[in-house]
Amino acid sequence: MRVAVAQHAKGLRPGSLGCEPSRVRGTAGHGPLGAALRKARKRAGLSLREAADGTGISYSTLSRVENGLVPMPSLEAAAAVARNVGLDEREALRLGGRLVPPGFAELADPGLKRAVRGGRLSPAAVGALRQVHLRELASEFSAGLGAGRPVNIRLAAKLLGLGLVASCRQEAGFAADGMSYRIPAAADHSHVAQRIWSAHGLAHKLIADDAGAAPGCRPQERGSAEEREAAYVASRILVPPALLAAELRQSPLPPSDSPPAFIAALERVASRFRVPADWAAARLAEDRIGELSW
Repeated sequence: MRVAVAQHAKGLRPGSLGCEPSRVRGTAGHGPLGAALRKARKRAGLSLREAADGTGISYSTLSRVENGLVPMPSLEAAAAVARNVGLDEREALRLGGRLVPPGFAELADPGLKRAVRGGRLSPAAVGALRQVHLRELASEFSAGLGAGRPVNIRLAAKLLGLGLVASCRQEAGFAADGMSYRIPAAADHSHVAQRIWSAHGLAHKLIADDAGAAPGCRPQERGSAEEREAAYVASRILVPPALLAAELRQSPLPPSDSPPAFIAALERVASRFRVPADWAAARLAEDRIGELSW
């Protein structure tokens, strides 16, 4: 990764991503780290190739780092080389100064300049990254549900160690220990509604476990960020991207300019995954937009 991109990216000030201009250029600012690594390497009797082995950087890059010509590419690389040559990792990071973590160069790319202002992600960019995080969280979880269709919600709950208490007259929510979730009795006794509530509870548990927090559910606060995130993750639990893609390969959607055929296909997908039609529509739209975007 070329850290120098961080300085020259249009729209960002040198040093705005937490790195000094002199350090970005790899001038004398990196001398102490390079000198310490070279001294430790020679003391250990290692060649440049041996010192760079398994660190993710080449021996030629390490040579330039040792001579103060370029910065160490990342925090991880600095720690890895330090381990190889027997230098204390904390000392290596201290000597390296404010090394740029991986990802900063990508964020400083001109194509993302509107997402980064003054070295900080905009609220919209943070929200977009949060949505990516939730998608990945749901995808990792869904990978353990097997290839069955529709998703076995009881198996999903078992994977999370969560008990589902169905047909409960109380409001939806978690027990004090967070290990069981109350599913309110659907007014129409709909099996689909029971699945939606179950997935909603699973989503809250999944998000809470990821954050190391206790799960909570407040249906009365439907517009809150927590409830919207749980609803989003729940939709991806019940309609996993891989299974949806397989369904569409087998039975592609008709053109949207043919409303009757498109509505029939939408109802087929909803029935296949046992979700409401609006959920199926949202998931299909999301996947279709994703295809068009990339």
